[in-house]
Amino acid sequence: IDPNIEAFRQSEYTIGVEHSLTRDFLLRGRYTHKQVDRAVEDIGLFSPGGEAYVIGNPGFGLAASINESVGLAPLKAVRDYDAVEIALDKRFVNNFYFNTSYTWSRLFGNYAGLASSDEVTVFTNGTASGRNSPNVNRNFDLPFIGFSALGQPDNGRLATDRPHVFKFSGAYEQRWNGTNSTEISGFTTLQSGTPVSTRFTFLGVAGQFLNGRGDLGRTEAFSQSDLGLRHRYRFGSNERFTLVATLDILNLFDEANELARFETISSTGITFGSEDLDLTDDAVEASQIFQTENTSQRINNFLQSTRDPRYNQPNLFQLPRSVRFGFRLQF
Repeated sequence: IDPNIEAFRQSEYTIGVEHSLTRDFLLRGRYTHKQVDRAVEDIGLFSPGGEAYVIGNPGFGLAASINESVGLAPLKAVRDYDAVEIALDKRFVNNFYFNTSYTWSRLFGNYAGLASSDEVTVFTNGTASGRNSPNVNRNFDLPFIGFSALGQPDNGRLATDRPHVFKFSGAYEQRWNGTNSTEISGFTTLQSGTPVSTRFTFLGVAGQFLNGRGDLGRTEAFSQSDLGLRHRYRFGSNERFTLVATLDILNLFDEANELARFETISSTGITFGSEDLDLTDDAVEASQIFQTENTSQRINNFLQSTRDPRYNQPNLFQLPRSVRFGFRLQF
């Protein structure tokens, strides 16, 4: 552990304005900037036994000085988020309300967060999960991680970046008499797709970026609408009891939008001693080459003969429509 390790730190500032258009309508605007100033991770170094780790701050302190002493560039954790949001609120008057908003945003850097979206596992049930190992993800485990085969840091749009997001939600309540009421509510969203990047395996480390982040474009736009119904019946002295029947329909229109693609170009891995690539078998020297020279085309040509047929094909889709019924007693 770096004796001078410092705590994780993130800076943020938000500027917002609100204006009442009328008694019932409120217009809002907001700009937000967030940035990771200092992360805490395990930073990997080469050792005779394979990998040794310093628990510290990427790009600072002990790990940075060790890398620099052998001619390797230490990387700082970069995660910058900027967003502009415009929203319109209708207050709950005359039995209904709604909220609608549009957000433009940019999520940029090389640090995929505590649950790393750079390391996504796709399960057979159609769900995906990032690597849930906070502060010990693969981000900085070896000197070449964090660089693409273009010979430069792989900073770019992160895997959860969605530049355009539109949302609408609202509800209407109908009172039938003093003891009965029915509420219908809805939510819909339309969002940009997420970046898709060509990945390959280098020295046994899967998921390295061949041509930088987002070279394959984005998944298709995501959209979903949900619907909810609530019927309440009040009874007992002073109507202290309420029986509620609920119906929730998720993905009302049974959409099947593409959520991810298979990004690994080949199951063949690149090693330091690959003669076809003219790479040295010295780990430190090979990392220096990887950090500074564009080997993307050579690696791509080498892998074409073992190209995976699943490469750049959708492999995760939106979950199908689901309907939930429920009853509860409130008192």
